[in-house]
Amino acid sequence: MVGAVLYVEALGRTRLAVEERVKKTKEGLEGSGLRVKYVDVGEVIEDEAMDPLRFSALLEAGVEGTLEEVFTAVVAYAPTLVEILSPGRLEIDRSALESLLLGIRDEVLLRMKELGASPVVPDVREVPSPPIGFDEEELWEIIYQGRGILYGVSISMKAPDKKTAGDLVSRLLLVEGCGINSLNVMEAGNGLFNVDIEAVSSFESMVSLVARYLPRRLEIMEPEVIDVTAAELQNSLSDLGAFLNSLLMGEDFEKAYERDTFSFKLA
Repeated sequence: MVGAVLYVEALGRTRLAVEERVKKTKEGLEGSGLRVKYVDVGEVIEDEAMDPLRFSALLEAGVEGTLEEVFTAVVAYAPTLVEILSPGRLEIDRSALESLLLGIRDEVLLRMKELGASPVVPDVREVPSPPIGFDEEELWEIIYQGRGILYGVSISMKAPDKKTAGDLVSRLLLVEGCGINSLNVMEAGNGLFNVDIEAVSSFESMVSLVARYLPRRLEIMEPEVIDVTAAELQNSLSDLGAFLNSLLMGEDFEKAYERDTFSFKLA
């Protein structure tokens, strides 16, 4: 079982919108399969610097459940921060982790459809093209000394041609902190290309890649058992929650934080 604290920052244009999100989150958690130890809700505050999302409230929930239940709650309620209390580390069979992450992919995709959102591809034109390919000794060091994970993914991408599709995906993986051992691009029709990649990365980068780019396929090759520390799990869940929160709030989220950053700079 995983013990965690979820910190959900509810943002809204109106006080009523914030109160409604807090209410739904509290009721949803209490009606989920998680064991909810406590739920604390802060007062709704108003901050003009965060327009258009000038109203906010913080909900803090102490929960306990299986790894899958905690991941599912993060996708459902989009906490901006997750704190892992226990255990100190987990050992997860690779097939179980594949199943978990593909399930999370499906839940993220469902949330995107509900919100009318789609995967956002960042501008990587200034990102250098990464080298492709490792020798056996390099892979061994990354996996068994650097605690990396070797896995295969297939990502669908729209592009004008095969070369552009492969170059775009390789740069996106570099931004996510992934090394590329091999890359193959296949046409899928209507300007769509399937990019098959054998990648190596940390646990956190793999989770981020799956959530953001919704791969058609995920196959973990090495190691057979993945060792995940509490800090790594905490980072992954916090990143996943913040990503879902940005989708939930849409353009208002970007405008609010752009304005807040500008106000801070002026101050």
